[in-house]
Amino acid sequence: MVKALTKKGEFKKVGTEKDTWILEVPSDVCEREGFAIGTLVSLTIKNNGIQAEFIRPPSKKLQAVSKQLLRKNRKLYDGLKRLGD
Repeated sequence: MVKALTKKGEFKKVGTEKDTWILEVPSDVCEREGFAIGTLVSLTIKNNGIQAEFIRPPSKKLQAVSKQLLRKNRKLYDGLKRLGD
């Protein structure tokens, strides 16, 4: 039986949906592999195997641009939200 990791290198489950599990990649693995801290991996059962895909968080620059657009267009977004779009 495989024992769950409890210290360094521990995987944190973020979510589950049907045949897919989303796990947070441990920070020591992110540093070693050059991934951004907070990188996620999705594991999906498919074709008698497991398909894996990394889900990388957006860059700081992209986050800043997104926040700026949200502030600039707040009234538009709020109006669309009220309409249900």
